[in-house]
Amino acid sequence: MREYQTAQRQLLLAFFQQHRTRKLTIDDLTRELAAEAVISRSAIYRNLDKMTRDGLLTRTLEPTGRKALYQLSVCEQCCERVHLRCEKCGKVMHMENPADELRLATLLEQNGFELDEHATVLVGVCKDCK
Repeated sequence: MREYQTAQRQLLLAFFQQHRTRKLTIDDLTRELAAEAVISRSAIYRNLDKMTRDGLLTRTLEPTGRKALYQLSVCEQCCERVHLRCEKCGKVMHMENPADELRLATLLEQNGFELDEHATVLVGVCKDCK
């Protein structure tokens, strides 16, 4: 049986597709979607839970551990990258410089530490927000 795709879920999916590089809180979504459409906070929660279970979204926690962050699930290479998140604009990027990745791998190996790259987010300020 095919599942019904609600207009609210389609709206959320379209929003996440337009903001692929951002990790968004419920507050972010409520605020930013208020201007575009009528969607209740409870509908956002319900749809985010469903979309996360279905693998469309990835859920992580802010560094404080107090708020959940949601982002569109992207290709497999995303899981193999260290994520960099700007604390000012919310943009999420991947560490792309091979020399930096090699230095990090060497540092971790020297300390006998294995990094969970999927769960690792380095927080700072991006070059656009400096």
